[in-house]
This record gives sequence, C-alpha cells and structure tokens, in this order.
Amino acid sequence: MIERIVCGKVNCYIVGEPGRCMLVDTATEMYFDRLYARAAAAGVKLIVLTHGHYWHAGGAAKLSAALGVPVGMHSADVPLLTDPEAQPMSADSLVGRVMLRLSKRDMRRKIPPFVPTVDLVDGLDLEAFGASGTVYGLRGHTYGSVGVLYENVLIAGDAASNFFSPCRAKSYADRAAADASYERIKEDSRITTVYAAHGRPIFFDRPRPVMTPIAD
Repeated sequence: MIERIVCGKVNCYIVGEPGRCMLVDTATEMYFDRLYARAAAAGVKLIVLTHGHYWHAGGAAKLSAALGVPVGMHSADVPLLTDPEAQPMSADSLVGRVMLRLSKRDMRRKIPPFVPTVDLVDGLDLEAFGASGTVYGLRGHTYGSVGVLYENVLIAGDAASNFFSPCRAKSYADRAAADASYERIKEDSRITTVYAAHGRPIFFDRPRPVMTPIAD
C-alpha cells in the first residue's frame, strides 16, 4: 500500500501494509487532522522524516504523541530541529532559486520540539519498528536526507522532483552529494517509480514488478 496525502506544498505518504506501515513526512501542524485520521486508520507504527525542514517535520511532535509512535530521522538533520539555518541552502537554476526564495520564510520557522528515537541510517530495515521498507540514503538536499524503498518504489522526499521534468533536488546543502544521490536513484535497477515530496511521480523505463497502486 502506498497512499499519498496532499498537505499544501508537500506530499506525505503512508507506506506498507495495514497495521504494519509508516507515515513518511508530517507537513505542519495545520494538517494534523487530515494526517492523523489516515494514519490511525492505517495502523501506522512509525513516523519517518525524509529530512528536518519545517514543511516535512513541523507536525511530527503532535502526530507522534497522538498516535503513540516513534519518530525516525537521520541524526545529521537533528540540528535543524532547533536551528533551521544550521545547513545553509543553495540553488543553481532559476526555478530552484525562486523556490528557495519563496520557501525561506517557512524554513526559518521553529519546529515544535520532539526527540527522534530512530536514527535512519542507509540500509536500515524498518521491520524492527513495525513497518515495511528500507531506509535509502539520499544526502544532498540536507546532510541527513533519506528516502524509503518499498517494493520497487522509492519515496524520495526532496532528493528528486518533477515539476517540469525529472531532476535532482532543486535546492541543496551539498550540491555534489545531491547529484550523487540522484544518480544513485537512476542507476538502481530495483526502482521503477519515484514519489517525491513535491511534484509528479517519476517513472523509469524498466521492467516493472507488480506493485500496489498509489491511492490519492
């Protein structure tokens, strides 16, 4: 099961099987009711944050408390929870610079405090936390950006986007790492579909195993 939940600027996802699934990203507290209803109904056991920016982690504290589940994120992004400018961001395209300028005010907002208890290192099997999938390291947009690989699908956060055409992160803390992460995605023959936090899905022209269709 992969369920997309549109929360303003961000796509959040429920990934896994009912009763053994995770919520990937939480948007902000504004979307608590929408996310809580869907997550509770699906039996979410874990909240996974693809990175530590406000639009992805702002609702984590309230949702974690209400659902009674832990929050996982990469330890490299923990400083962003208390200092939104701990990782200066850059962009190298017109679209990227415009998007970065428009998002800077939101990115500076303080995230309601919580303590992530699961360090999402590359390759971590999430079965141990009651969910289905594997952590997929995607450093570059932030130093601790991660995705989740589930069956033949990658939930990529901001490491990939597809507004006008598929590409790597429009903005980044580390450009070389962002490039390398996107190349990793393109070269991984297991991945046939990428769902990003912003924009449309990306489909690769590869033999596609049977997968659970996304639900809007």
